[in-house]
Amino acid sequence: MTETEPPLLADVYPALVSFLDAALVSEGESTLAQAVAGLRFHGWCGCSQTCTYLRTAPVDCADSAWIILDDEEPRVWLQLDRDHASFAGMEICEFDLGPAPVLDLDRPSEMG
Repeated sequence: MTETEPPLLADVYPALVSFLDAALVSEGESTLAQAVAGLRFHGWCGCSQTCTYLRTAPVDCADSAWIILDDEEPRVWLQLDRDHASFAGMEICEFDLGPAPVLDLDRPSEMG
């Protein structure tokens, strides 16, 4: 039995993807901005009901390097993957994701 591929992050949280694309381009990270369009929504961390770490790749793909977009609100911290060509996940510190869509039933309880 083949497992279904997770939905695109852009289908789950389009405002977040638009923000990340613009913010990364303004930071001079156009290659990483292009990678955002292909990110998949692998769910929330799950370590607690209020954890705000959103996974965009399987857990074992994460590197210890981060790009922090917090010069002004909204604030999002992006965790790079091992190849530094995309992102394994992100900490959503201050960003209004909007209403929780049907595709994201496990959204942390403390989020907007």
